[in-house]
Amino acid sequence: MVMKTLPTNANLPDLIAPIARAVHDDRVTSLAGVLAQLCEQGAFTPELFLPAQADHYSRKLIWHDPDDRFVVVGMTWAPRQGSALHDHAGLWGAEIVIDGVMNETMFALVERGADGRFRFERGMHRVSGRGTVGVLIPPLEYHDFGNGGETVAHSLHVYGGDLKSAQSFAEGADGWWTARRVDLRYDA
Repeated sequence: MVMKTLPTNANLPDLIAPIARAVHDDRVTSLAGVLAQLCEQGAFTPELFLPAQADHYSRKLIWHDPDDRFVVVGMTWAPRQGSALHDHAGLWGAEIVIDGVMNETMFALVERGADGRFRFERGMHRVSGRGTVGVLIPPLEYHDFGNGGETVAHSLHVYGGDLKSAQSFAEGADGWWTARRVDLRYDA
């Protein structure tokens, strides 16, 4: 049985309704503005996030749309935790930093080798604080993301489907990257 909603607080309908409208209207474009407005209003309360874990960043499923159009995930990052360069399995996404400092580098896929390796071009790097929104729209879905501060950070992510696995990439000495599949799980 798949759990579609996780009622973590009494204000969950007020949080999800504007996100659902933005997804219905045009997906990512207006969603970025909606997330920024919700953050400014203080809608992303602490119970949406798990405590930091020592060995990995925490992922909490906040909402799984009954029509499978999107999921909302709260992530908690201990200092120096991050995700290496990865894709989003072809899904669009939007993220917002709720508190703390996050580092992000965008990458563009420029070549797929016959041997199954990849060549990427590093793009924009940014250090983001509270209220900063990022969007990923395939084929521009590649980035690394991690806590750039000395305190726990929280981010909220909306994906155009349930992101159950992704490819993570490691760079070789020759500038080519190898991919490995990473199965993603929710900690709660």
